[in-house]
Amino acid sequence: MEVVGTILGVILGGLITWFIGSEQRKHDLSKEKRELLLSKYEELHSLLGKLQGHVNEMVMQIVTEASTNSKFDPKAIKSQMPLEQITMLIEFYVPELKKDHEYIKKQTKFLIEHVCKHIMEVDKTKEFLTESAVMAHELSKATNNTVTSMKSILAANASALLENA
Repeated sequence: MEVVGTILGVILGGLITWFIGSEQRKHDLSKEKRELLLSKYEELHSLLGKLQGHVNEMVMQIVTEASTNSKFDPKAIKSQMPLEQITMLIEFYVPELKKDHEYIKKQTKFLIEHVCKHIMEVDKTKEFLTESAVMAHELSKATNNTVTSMKSILAANASALLENA
């Protein structure tokens, strides 16, 4: 009887150890996933800010030219729009932002086309400069509003992850 009790004790101890280890692994995996998602949300938030800065930089070049009769300097726009990195992060980690991202890609495409037309214009009358500045500003407003909304969604997702920690 003592042998049976010992064997049952060993089996029971093994099952308890296995169960505790299994729960610890689940907890560790959940923690790693949460940390990964938080880092990706932070990275995406930062890249959206860079995109917003790039858009505003292009618009300010046009507005400055219109308001001060200075020449648009394409070399002053040094940064690259991080659209590819943003696309990857959204597709991998935040697919609920795909619709907003498609809208931003469309708006930034329109803005880039507008900037190119603006740069290439030979006869830049005051009327042209004013209309160009208004158009660029309207395009940037739409993009900035969408980016702000996307950042809010990311912040809400991050808060929800932290609450469930």
